[in-house]
Parts: sequence; structure tokens; C-alpha cells
Amino acid sequence: MIKLLIVDDSPTELALLKYIFSSVPDIHIVGTAKNGKEAIELAETLKPDLITMDILMPVMDGYEAIRHIMRHNPIPIVVISSKFNKNSVAASYEALDIGALSVLEKPRDINSPHFDIEKKHLIDTVRSMSEIKVIRRRFFSETKNQPVFLSTEVNSKNKKFEIVAIGASVGGPHALKVILKKLPIDFRVPIVIVQHMIPGYIEGFSQWLNNNTLLKIKGAEDQEILTGGTVYFAPDKSHLTVKSIQGKLVARLVNSGPVSGFCPSVTVLFESIAKSCRDKAVGVLLTGMGSDGADGLLELKKSHSYTIIQDEKSAVVFGMAGVAQSIGAVDSIVELEQMASYLIDIIQ
Repeated sequence: MIKLLIVDDSPTELALLKYIFSSVPDIHIVGTAKNGKEAIELAETLKPDLITMDILMPVMDGYEAIRHIMRHNPIPIVVISSKFNKNSVAASYEALDIGALSVLEKPRDINSPHFDIEKKHLIDTVRSMSEIKVIRRRFFSETKNQPVFLSTEVNSKNKKFEIVAIGASVGGPHALKVILKKLPIDFRVPIVIVQHMIPGYIEGFSQWLNNNTLLKIKGAEDQEILTGGTVYFAPDKSHLTVKSIQGKLVARLVNSGPVSGFCPSVTVLFESIAKSCRDKAVGVLLTGMGSDGADGLLELKKSHSYTIIQDEKSAVVFGMAGVAQSIGAVDSIVELEQMASYLIDIIQ
């Protein structure tokens, strides 16, 4: 049974959320709060498994409540707000950056033909996120751990890499910001990324990162030549692959079904790079639920590319990276705060 705390200042929207989550037997609403201050107090006394959080509220807004809870009483938080949409870029990703696991819009109309689909998505998200065991230092690290090396540095130092490929899921927006903001504007090779995200949000995420990094951030386009100092994100509903054509690396978008449950898939990206770049790539698997990317990272390792995962202590969810480690796909394990300097060292 999932113990749920709902935080929302609107009686109408609170009633809607109660209706949605009361409709399934495995979710028990243990309390409701109408502002961030009440949310903090109830989180401490009721000890819910998950909190759904509104943002714009009186007394104390959702941002301050998230910051306080993640510092003092870490509990998985999903932001559900009618104020958020794919155009409210800064607000959505600020919530993710300070500790929220996901940002979702409320269903707008109970009579809408899409209501049942939206309702199911909210319920499924709460179910999956409630299983995540967040701890304080995953968002507010007090110490910087040194990387843990599994292979010799010669394996990377004697190579001239051509590309960095990164995969991430839950916790990825914060992790990617930490890494990318520390990379120099003249980073020598292109970076290609698959970040699992709800449809319609990846473009806004790219815009948000553009305001927080020196690198150029953009969505990958089909047949686009990849250049250094640029970060390319896989767009919605298309797999991002990389081909080598006449000595140049080119993005190719593939419209096909999900792989490992996802489209775009990290494994599809990694496998394409293993074929096109062989031993000239660096593959990085960050925080995330599930196993997408693990098989792809193994293919990169088999092709003698260099493979890295984020360490368990700094990961929100040691799922994808953990699976990769279990199947022998990993050369090095690196703490999040050290990831950028590590990449600079082996690339530059």
C-alpha cells in the first residue's frame, strides 16, 4: 500500500487528485495540505511514501517545501500542477533541479476523452516513483567523493575519442546540469544524449540547459553533422543514432517502436555508436530506473570504447547503471560531481 500526501491549495484541484488516487486499491491518501508549510509538517508526522506537490501556493510555495523536505526529511516528490506545461520551462526544471523526481500536468477536464489516459499516467507515475529511496546527499552533497576506477587509465589516455554519448532517466535533468555546466565551451567532441522524459518536455529542457551551460544545447536533427562543443538531445518519439559518413559523424533519427520500453532508447544510441565509432567513443550511463542503456553500454565496451557509470551514492536511482555494472559493461564508476572533470581529462 502506497501512503500518499497530496499538497494543493485549490479545493477543486485537490478534489480531482483525491478522486484519481482513491480510484485504485494500492494507494492510500494519508493526508492533504494546502501550502508548503503544512506539507513539511505532515511529511514529518505522517511519513508518506510519496508526496504530490503543487508549486504556486500561499504561506510557502512548493519550491521551498521541496528544498526543506529534501534536506531534512527526504521523501519522493512528484510535482503535479495545472500551472506547469511545456512552455513554463524554468519553473518545471527548477523543480527537478532541487529534488522533485517528475513534473506532471493535472488532467484539465474530467469529461475529456483523454482523461482516462492522463489519469492512468498519474497513477503509474506515483506507483513507480514511490519505490525510489531518496536520501539527502543525492541532491545536497556535503562531500565530493573521488572517482572509483575499475580499469587502468591507459585504457582511455592512449585514445583520441570522437564522441561522448550519455543516457539518463529519473534524476537525469539535475545530473546533466551538474555535468554540462562544468564543461568548457571548447569541449573537443560532440555530446549526444538520450534523456527519458514525458512527451513535449525535451525541447524545453534543452532551452533550460542552454541558460545554465557554456555549450550549445539543441535537439538532434536528421542528417545533421555533429560538431564539438555542441550537445544533441534525442527528440520525442524518435531514436537517435549516429553514423560515420565520409569521415564525419552524422545524426540519424529513426522512427520505430520502443526498445527496452522507450523511444528514444539509450541502448539504440549506444549500439549505433559502437558500430560507427568502434573504440573512439565514451559511453556514460547516469541515474535512472529500469535497464535501458545497459545492453548498449556492453556493446560499447565490446567494441573497445570507454564506458562509465555514475556511482550509486550520487545517483537518485541506481537502476540503469546498476544493471550495466552487473553484466560487466563498465570500465569506470565516477561520482557525479567529478564526472565533468573526468570527461575533460580523458577527452581534452
